[in-house]
Amino acid sequence: MSAQNLSFAYGQDTVLENVNLEFEAGEFVALIGPNGAGKTTLLKLLAGLLKPQNGSLQTPEPKSKHIAYLAQSEPLPLEFTALEVVKLGRIPFQGFWGRETIADLGAVECALRSTDALRFANRQISALSGGERQRVALARALAQDPKVLLLDEPTNHLDLSHQAELMVLLRNAVGSILQTVIMVVHDLNLAALASRCVLISNGVVMVEGTPEQVLKPDILEDVYQTKLETLRSSDGRVVVIPRL
Repeated sequence: MSAQNLSFAYGQDTVLENVNLEFEAGEFVALIGPNGAGKTTLLKLLAGLLKPQNGSLQTPEPKSKHIAYLAQSEPLPLEFTALEVVKLGRIPFQGFWGRETIADLGAVECALRSTDALRFANRQISALSGGERQRVALARALAQDPKVLLLDEPTNHLDLSHQAELMVLLRNAVGSILQTVIMVVHDLNLAALASRCVLISNGVVMVEGTPEQVLKPDILEDVYQTKLETLRSSDGRVVVIPRL
């Protein structure tokens, strides 16, 4: 998947300008940057929800099978059960009559298990918490068995334990059940768990590289307009904190 000289504007407001990015198989990419930087717009362009006004995109086709997109606030049918929602992820693979196969049921169960949502599979969405709904939405995307998974702030509404579980799930999925994960995330310490960070500001890619290369105060402070410092966790990860 790649973007060449990609630009997009809402009316007269340019949101992305001459973006050039390559996303390789086996990568877990974190798109970072301040609010309004253009991260979500880039994700929607990659998903095919928006059309580039300039430049071009190369994405796996057909998108309905090979690319799964999870929005920041994913609307779910409140009268459906969690199981029924996750089954929606298999629609692109079903024939004219929409009959479920053994493969469909297996993919749905695997997705529910991997997101710790199997235990409330038969509960209605209206009865679930925000974090539980987020896990159901992610399970629906995983049930699609995509090559590329696009996520916009997937840790919203998740408590710390499920944030950690989600990040482990995504890292383990890359190269096994998923080829590529591209995630918009505001928490720089979660971005540090990705294999590559892409820093976007005012619609322009400022820098990209490993978390160690990108998550540096001298790079981040101008973009975020605040003083920062970096520490190291016990397992060697970069930790970014504001300097008070």
